[in-house]
Amino acid sequence: MLIEGLMNRGNGALLEQVVNFASQRHKLLLDDIANADTPGFRQKDLSVERFSSMLRNRVDERRRYGVARFDDMESAVENPTRGILFHDRNNRSMEQLSTDLAKNAMMHNLAIELLRKQFQLMEMALREKVV
Repeated sequence: MLIEGLMNRGNGALLEQVVNFASQRHKLLLDDIANADTPGFRQKDLSVERFSSMLRNRVDERRRYGVARFDDMESAVENPTRGILFHDRNNRSMEQLSTDLAKNAMMHNLAIELLRKQFQLMEMALREKVV
């Protein structure tokens, strides 16, 4: 899974990338839903598998070398070919788009919550130090 083991210290940059990815993907999914009945419209999406693989590689790199950059990760927009291709060359599936949108929203919310918890822990540590 994308977010396994992210509550370790120092994962702010990694979580930021998850939030950015989910935000970009959310916009594309909403555009796909809005244009589902537009003749000739081709769906656009970001590959969760490819992003997950890039993220896993960076985490492995950080484990091996003690440091890794997360700020240069980019995902390319793809035209998915799954689903039924209709006569107007559109491969729409409102059920699939709705499911993808819900999963993406959950991933985004989880990353935001983990970031919030991490900041709470840092704030608590700073208060302890001041007292």
